Amino acid sequence: MKVLLVDDDPVARAVHAMLLQMQGHEVVEAADGELAWNVIQTSDISFVISDWMMPNLPGVDLCRRIRSANLAHYVYVILCTSKGVKADLIEGMDAGADDFLVKPISPEELRVKVRAGERILKLQQVLASKNQELASINSQLRSAHRLVEDDLKAAAWMQKRLLPQPAQQVLGIRSAWYLKPSGYIAGDIFNVFPLDSAKIGFYLLDVAGHGVPAAMLSMTLSMLLTPDATQGSPLKRFDSATGQSHVLPPSEAVRELNRRFQSKDDRYFTMVYGIFDSESSSFHLAQAGHPSPILIKKGQEPILLGNGGMPIGLWPEIEFDCFDSSASPGDRLLLYSDGVTECTKSDGEAFGERRLLAALAGNESKSLGDLVNDLVEEVSVWSGRSDFSDDISLLAIEITQS
Repeated sequence: MKVLLVDDDPVARAVHAMLLQMQGHEVVEAADGELAWNVIQTSDISFVISDWMMPNLPGVDLCRRIRSANLAHYVYVILCTSKGVKADLIEGMDAGADDFLVKPISPEELRVKVRAGERILKLQQVLASKNQELASINSQLRSAHRLVEDDLKAAAWMQKRLLPQPAQQVLGIRSAWYLKPSGYIAGDIFNVFPLDSAKIGFYLLDVAGHGVPAAMLSMTLSMLLTPDATQGSPLKRFDSATGQSHVLPPSEAVRELNRRFQSKDDRYFTMVYGIFDSESSSFHLAQAGHPSPILIKKGQEPILLGNGGMPIGLWPEIEFDCFDSSASPGDRLLLYSDGVTECTKSDGEAFGERRLLAALAGNESKSLGDLVNDLVEEVSVWSGRSDFSDDISLLAIEITQS
């Protein structure tokens, strides 16, 4: 080990240098603190043995300068004093000294003190090496996290592109919606689209679970649930004899979905799928384990439709809750995920269906968009949070004047 020996007494410095060399150390000498400081700044010295009393820069001040400097490595400092009094030791420790030697210095004491300092420096080097490894690992983790975050942001953008246009109006109905994923991407998704010249399809579904697996399935379902028969849509059936596609009623559409999505990993989803028939002015709906849609007629209390049914993807042969409802201009239908009704306060109390119905009552004069936004605001204020533990999604449709 290389040791910087600082002493203004050339005889004492020579004796101590000889002892250190006999112990196998390389010795660099300096006659005062200023010279020693120059050596420290221009070399890789990490061990200093310095006399206390010296001209130009005393050993205790050299120690203070070392500790206040931004050196690339730790410097172990032993101060030598002829006093050995308590006040000196306290001052030296306060200056940052690691250890002390009292003159006259015995060879054995010098040996054990240097060996102890050498062990500490080795531990410092090991710690510095570990810290560098941890810094490298943390840097790699941050890079990986940024890549994952960028991918999730891209997936969120793609998911948003699959949603209906804001304030969309088509074939006699107007729609408004809200989606708040619990993370970057959601397992909830919904859409409104024409099926033919008289029928409009709409759905809201919620894939069990959270994160990327749920979002991937929800996006897959969104691309599958289109009226384009050439893509094998479960919403229509192609008749090869006539070359025409026929719109399937919701009951058959959800059964077909259930047949296709018999999961091997217990993944399933809940859903409400409906058709508005503008010719008969009626809703036809299928409910698959999803919260009951709410029908809002002018001058009447909002009512829940359906009894729940079973989710899609659990068992191959199950029946779903299917029902019809007449509709008049101005009537509204609200579809929502369980993230709304199961949103809880800090005490665990859920928002629930009763509060949801009460929030909708008497608000027929609000625009559809305001109704949806005000409902989300009410849930947020009631729960005392703006970020939710589950995805929040709502799809509202309104029958317009024909």
